[in-house]
Amino acid sequence: MVAQVAQRTGASVEREAVGRAVRTAHGKTYGLLRATVTVGDNPGFHGQGIFARPAEYDAVVRYSNGLGHQRPDHQLGAACGMGVKMFGVPGPTLLADEPDTGTFDLNLINNEVFFANTAYDYMVIEELFAELPEGLANPSRRKTWMAEFLTRRGALTDPDGWLWDELFAMLSFTTVPRRNLLSYTYNSMGAFRYGDHIAKIRTVPTAESLAALTHQIVDVHADNEAFRRTLVAEAAERDHSFELQVQLNTDLARMPVDNTSVKWPEELSPWVTVARVDLPRQDIGGDDNLAAADATSITPWRSREEHRPIGEIQRVRQEVYRRSSIERHRINGQQRSEPVSSAQLLG
Repeated sequence: MVAQVAQRTGASVEREAVGRAVRTAHGKTYGLLRATVTVGDNPGFHGQGIFARPAEYDAVVRYSNGLGHQRPDHQLGAACGMGVKMFGVPGPTLLADEPDTGTFDLNLINNEVFFANTAYDYMVIEELFAELPEGLANPSRRKTWMAEFLTRRGALTDPDGWLWDELFAMLSFTTVPRRNLLSYTYNSMGAFRYGDHIAKIRTVPTAESLAALTHQIVDVHADNEAFRRTLVAEAAERDHSFELQVQLNTDLARMPVDNTSVKWPEELSPWVTVARVDLPRQDIGGDDNLAAADATSITPWRSREEHRPIGEIQRVRQEVYRRSSIERHRINGQQRSEPVSSAQLLG
């Protein structure tokens, strides 16, 4: 099933190609920024893998919209992604075709839960999401769209087996407010090994960074490119920073790994800061910045064994992201190779 999903993903990339190929998710890029990731002194259970000892890594951060379309912002939702790529991280990656690149990626989004948990879910949802946002905005289509989502287009006939958790998770994305991209908390949603433990990962704006934001309003109806223009302006004015946090799994029943549609309760396990992501003041306003962002590949499997993604939907992502990247670069005539530094991408 995973191979079938990956094959269809490659075909979807090509169908989206109008002038150039775009991602089937996170198709619209808002910018690529230089960054530094600083790992602190993390004692006990939280000092695992690459977070086991203090270190500083050169990095880039990419912001994007969650849907796979190139459209004005008011025709897209507010689900947005933050991708982090770190350079010079010791150890081999989990990708067999690029074990020694030294890069380490995090794929994060501004919501706590996800809406697909199996390979079959992913395959059906990809087709349904190609209709968004019209599928939910059109009253004549909304009910049947949601019914197809809930029953996986009629494959699930027993109401007890309908995907209610996934439906509520999907609807939660419609309530995400449109805000400055630098003001969101971004979550991994899926789980990872964390040394001898299991964890999720997120980034949270530091208090000082959040307080310093001046472009709070993102008016997508007044400006078709409101997310990008706000990000460009904010990046040019000051430094910004995030805390990188982990939440350890302490109860597999109440903190399920294979159901990413369920939020892990913080009363069972609090989020703990293990590193900091700093974005220095910089100019990202040129078209060359968007081109660099578009050519940058970020996947949760460009990781290390101590941080192996776990759960079925994470295994789906391994081949789907790889195939999507290969096909997109092929169609666009871009060389597909991992950079070795932020300077290589951004000069």
